[in-house]
Amino acid sequence: MPAQPENEQRDVREKLLLREAQLSQAQRMAGMASWEWYFGETTIRWSPEMYLFWGYEPGEIEVDLNSVAQATHLDDLPILQRAIIRAMQGEDVEMEYRRYDKLGREIFIHSIGRIIFNEHTQPIGVFGIDMNITKHKQQELTLVRLNQELADKNRELEKRNDELRAFSYVASHDLQEPLRKIQAFSNLILVTESANLSAQGHNYFQRSIAAAQRMQRLIKDLITYSQTEKANHSTQSVDLNHLLDQVKAELHDSIADTEATIHSGPLPTVPVVEFMFRQLLHNLINNALKYARQQVPPVIQVTYQTTVQKPVAIETASPADLYHQLTITDNGIGFDPAYSHKIFQLFQRLHGQHEYAGTGIGLAICQRIMENHGGVIVAEGRLGEGSTFTLTWPVQPEAALPAPGL
Repeated sequence: MPAQPENEQRDVREKLLLREAQLSQAQRMAGMASWEWYFGETTIRWSPEMYLFWGYEPGEIEVDLNSVAQATHLDDLPILQRAIIRAMQGEDVEMEYRRYDKLGREIFIHSIGRIIFNEHTQPIGVFGIDMNITKHKQQELTLVRLNQELADKNRELEKRNDELRAFSYVASHDLQEPLRKIQAFSNLILVTESANLSAQGHNYFQRSIAAAQRMQRLIKDLITYSQTEKANHSTQSVDLNHLLDQVKAELHDSIADTEATIHSGPLPTVPVVEFMFRQLLHNLINNALKYARQQVPPVIQVTYQTTVQKPVAIETASPADLYHQLTITDNGIGFDPAYSHKIFQLFQRLHGQHEYAGTGIGLAICQRIMENHGGVIVAEGRLGEGSTFTLTWPVQPEAALPAPGL
């Protein structure tokens, strides 16, 4: 067979060098490196990228099965040993294990080895590709740790919820019974022993009864607040007109005593947690009645519309294309606009106990109810003129109907 001309041999060598350079560049870009191991030998051939992979200069160290084993994490040696046995049996191998580079840093490796066969289809060695997956494994381990922390927090939260439920039971039964007896016996003493009591004694018993009543209101409000958790409460279609009528009936005596007038436009039927929204309307209407101006009958206006405008406090509201917006306006004493956020905080009061009765929980309950519906409540005060509370929450896609009259 005639020998190839010298220029053809040179072209072949140049093409081989070019392909090797392209392969080398591809390996570096992909964060990979290659190796070869032939059965019967202990030496392992590394590509130039493999040396750089481990922090060495090409050819800086001798690489064999023993040196690779010594650089492998002790806990992962069995993985490497099993892979070597499978390869010698003619099986392709794939594994993840940890090794240390020149500086002693732990590196996670994903290694894929394919068997090399001779012309007689006999396995003679392995050609492999290694990939550095340290960042991926670190992210994976971080995710596992965060999931574990989340599971721990969920267990702690469930424990706290159990304690809260236990507290609610104790508060609704065991704590209120002594208070009822204090009020009953104090009233009994005032009735049966009135002639034997001084004016100061009468005053003490009346103050004791008032304190017990305040304590009872506080307990009831705390129970209500604890019951406005979102879990285990499903929404249903609720007619807000009917709900408002129920609240008016509940507050009939206060409405009559203050000569209040409540105006409302047509209200829709919306998917909400019914008992929560009843409590919400009750608290807001009751507030408007309580904080009326002296000698000025309360006038309360309830209106509804849908809007595409996102709420101001959008960070606490669920995103939506359309929002319900319910507004309750009164002509009461109002409040300084500087306190528009403070009034929703638990136990916060803008007035003394002797001026206006209450526990400072009512508006905190309203805020929690709106949060449970993915919405927000915003208060605007006009000192000496009145207040406006705007409730905004997302319209569910299946319930995206136009507002009444629009």
